Amino acid sequence: MKSWVITGGAGCGKSTLVNLLIQQLSPQILHFSADHAVAEVLKLPATVNALVAAFGSRVLAAPGEVNRAWLREVVLPDEALRKKLEAVLHPPVLVALEAARSEARKAGVNLFLAEVPLHYEIGATVSADLVIVVASSRSVQVRRMMETRGLDEQTVHKFLDAQWPIEAKVDRADAVIWNDGSLASLEAQVLTLASPLLQA
Repeated sequence: MKSWVITGGAGCGKSTLVNLLIQQLSPQILHFSADHAVAEVLKLPATVNALVAAFGSRVLAAPGEVNRAWLREVVLPDEALRKKLEAVLHPPVLVALEAARSEARKAGVNLFLAEVPLHYEIGATVSADLVIVVASSRSVQVRRMMETRGLDEQTVHKFLDAQWPIEAKVDRADAVIWNDGSLASLEAQVLTLASPLLQA
């Protein structure tokens, strides 16, 4: 079984790439999303309690409910606060990822695909046969995030500034998918990426 990591900047089209790969390679593929895992971890009482211990009751939108907007607007731009958040969230997400990889191996699929937006920010701790960076220009990232997430431009820039520059991720990638253009261009790159597995 091959293990691939999909990473890159926010608004670069990681999820679109993943969906295209799933279309090409299903049923040979099992997909794990770190973002989805974070959403599930944030619902756990142990996580809520740990975040209240770290940030106080201001982290809650309601009893037992984490205020994700507050995390995005206040915590993400502040490196010290962000590290406190990551210390709570990253360990259970990485445990979930390895459990999903084990499940994929037992299921006998050809490819385990882990979508890990912060792969490099967390020290590239997820092992992989191939690390694929999905990249776009900063202006395209900003436009897409404003359109798809309903964020204002200032918030988007804060979000992007909390991550590594896309150029630094590109420099470290095993493979790079440029996604500034059309869907057809992305589909062509995905076909090239998937073809060795399709022929296996």
